Amino acid sequence: MQGNIFICLNRATYKGLIPTELEEAYSRKVYDIDSDLVEVLDTTFEDVAIDNRVKFGNVIELNIADNRYYVIELDCSWLSGEVSALLNLGSALNYPSNCLMTNTEAMELIRDNQDDQDR
Repeated sequence: MQGNIFICLNRATYKGLIPTELEEAYSRKVYDIDSDLVEVLDTTFEDVAIDNRVKFGNVIELNIADNRYYVIELDCSWLSGEVSALLNLGSALNYPSNCLMTNTEAMELIRDNQDDQDR
């Protein structure tokens, strides 16, 4: 594990676009042959999880109370507003929807909610 934060995303957020504060670090980008940026592509959290499998490992999918959740690991900065943007995703939502967690908290959520066939 190399990131500094975990987030448990509900399905809508996981399939939705990342906040603008995360675009610099996590957006998919297109470059020309001279390595000049041509385009910043719309990027979902699902795209981020796929793109960062080698660095952070696979997304952990959980089924909690008939809702699907996705635990992903990220490396985010307080200084550039990335952590604040992630916190905003969970405002007014109930745990575990879009909840930021430490490594220990994420492992506990996963352990307590793994499907029986995954154990």
